[in-house]
Amino acid sequence: MLLSWFRRFALSIVFLFAVGSAAWAQFPLPMGRVDQDTKAEQMRELVSKYCRLDYDGARMGPQGWPKLQPLVWWKTNPDYTQMNVISRYTVETAPVLTHGKYTITVHYRLLGRFETGIGYSPEAANSNEDVDYTVTAVNDEWRIDDAEPNFPHPSRAAMLKWLNDQISTTQDPAAKNLYQEAVQKLQAQSASPFAK
Repeated sequence: MLLSWFRRFALSIVFLFAVGSAAWAQFPLPMGRVDQDTKAEQMRELVSKYCRLDYDGARMGPQGWPKLQPLVWWKTNPDYTQMNVISRYTVETAPVLTHGKYTITVHYRLLGRFETGIGYSPEAANSNEDVDYTVTAVNDEWRIDDAEPNFPHPSRAAMLKWLNDQISTTQDPAAKNLYQEAVQKLQAQSASPFAK
């Protein structure tokens, strides 16, 4: 009798555990931290994609705008008088969420700066620049809302291509000379991000 009662009790416990587990599986668990981590990774990927396109020279002419436009909220490529030529960039792994906006910092290793009307100036070895990108949502669509500072950050190769294109199309002798000097200075620099 005692053994029979014990079996029924054990089976009841197993039954309640199985029913409870099945019922619990019907309700979603709060995923707050996991959802936030996934969203932060999506924001980081968005900024990484933008930085890659910028590195490849997409901001240096109108032909690159169709690739960039789906990633940003601004309607046209912002005007700029300066381009910061880089050897590499690193996107922070932990975006910061504040007031419904993500801020993602990108660290750039600078080779030099090209300024309109002035020309190209090489940077000192190991020069860095940090840019904060702000990502916001409109109707659950996330895009880059702001960057500070918002200069193009092309690679050495993209900058050399742009300069050579300018040399071949410009008719102004002074501008052509400025572009040629920039090519010479940039070619004299090491392209390695680890150059001292």
